[in-house]
Amino acid sequence: MTFSENEVSEIVKTDFTNDENFIDDDCFDNCYIYPICGTCSGANYLANKTFKERNKCRCKIQKLIALFIADLQAKRIEKNPKIYDDYQLYHTIEAIKKIRSLYLPEFEEFLT
Repeated sequence: MTFSENEVSEIVKTDFTNDENFIDDDCFDNCYIYPICGTCSGANYLANKTFKERNKCRCKIQKLIALFIADLQAKRIEKNPKIYDDYQLYHTIEAIKKIRSLYLPEFEEFLT
């Protein structure tokens, strides 16, 4: 219902088994949370006429969600660090630090 007949005829030509048709190279190369960032291929196609380029209108909220999840993980570590093995603990802490360093500055004006 969302797509015209012409768009549907183009969509069915897509090789859905080829991951490359769905990987946004800009996001892949430049976004730390790309591997866990949810996206809707249909919305991408609707906005950009391609499955490959993600609709970037949700980026800011995804960064904010990542910050909150990082904060939650940090609190879990503080509360009970023994639930993690050394490898998992190290990489979780590094991910928390990376997310905070990349995305917190964008939202600091709202935290004061």
